[in-house]
Amino acid sequence: MYNLTSASFFSCSKTSGEVNQDSMLPPIKIGNGYLFAVADGVGGYKGGREASQRVTDYVRDNFSQEFDNKLAELFSNLKENINYLSDIDKEYVNAASTLTLSYVTRESVYIAHIGDCRLYVKKGMKLLQLTKDHTQHQAYIDDGIFTARQLKHAKGKNVLTTAISKTLDLKYDIIVLPIEDLVDEDGSLTIFIMSDGAHSFWEKRPRFSSNTLSEPSRFISSLKKRIESGPPVDDYSVVCARFIV
Repeated sequence: MYNLTSASFFSCSKTSGEVNQDSMLPPIKIGNGYLFAVADGVGGYKGGREASQRVTDYVRDNFSQEFDNKLAELFSNLKENINYLSDIDKEYVNAASTLTLSYVTRESVYIAHIGDCRLYVKKGMKLLQLTKDHTQHQAYIDDGIFTARQLKHAKGKNVLTTAISKTLDLKYDIIVLPIEDLVDEDGSLTIFIMSDGAHSFWEKRPRFSSNTLSEPSRFISSLKKRIESGPPVDDYSVVCARFIV
């Protein structure tokens, strides 16, 4: 059995005193596994914070039954849950959120993903990205219209093509990976989930020392310092968890 040995996390607003549109779920034990997640409320419309909080609250309270149903109805149920916001306030009709979650069991890592948060796993001195952004830029790359290098400095990099919203079509990914394919050379498993306000800083310089990468608290502290000296360009959240046999 893989046991949670350490975890660290943060979720901060871009500007002190302003509402943080991100919500996160630190690792919690559910059934025979550990669940954690990051949701990012879509900016530009009223209700981003409320949407991301509803998403993480729903996942926390209902994941066990959703998992029993093989996550087949998770995103449709999340969409229905978001719809209730417009019943409370009609100005919330366009409220939307992304979601990336991980559920680690003895045999597998389950990933449910929609939007542009990212999930990484540590392999040696690198973090391997296991999710794909649901953005217009990524769609151009997938369709062969442009290369990633050609779009590196293009504007509109974070324009989403889907999210959990009353007004958007759902296009999501459910990924199941054998745990033996993800363990590091020392037999540990370290998973990182980052909102775009965090992974944009990681991707600019994707490296830390071996000691920093190997311990969630050190990684979290170092990345947070990097972002805050940036300065931040968006709300930023990271959840990191390490497991060993």
